[in-house]
Amino acid sequence: MPRSILDEEHIHPAIRERVAGHHESIVREVQEAVAANDIVVVGMAQNPFPRRARKLLDGAGLAYKYLEYGNYFSGWRRRNALKMWTGWPSF
Repeated sequence: MPRSILDEEHIHPAIRERVAGHHESIVREVQEAVAANDIVVVGMAQNPFPRRARKLLDGAGLAYKYLEYGNYFSGWRRRNALKMWTGWPSF
C-alpha cells in the first residue's frame, strides 16, 4: 500500500523549489551510497544500533558503507530529510 504524501499541486508554487531542495544533499548522498554498495548503514553518533549492525557485519566479513549524520543533540534537521524521504520516523 503506497504511503500518502502531500501532492505537489497543494504546495504553493513560490515554495516548491525550496521544499524539493530541503537538505537534498543528504538524500542524494544516501542514494549514491545505496547505488554503489550492497550494504549501507545509516546512523548517528551515540546510537548503539548502527554500532551493533557494523559489529555484526564486520564479524561476518561483509563490506559495507557507513554514513553518520549528527547525534542526539545535533544534525536532526538534516536527518529529517532522510526521515521524510524514507517514511521512517527515526534514524
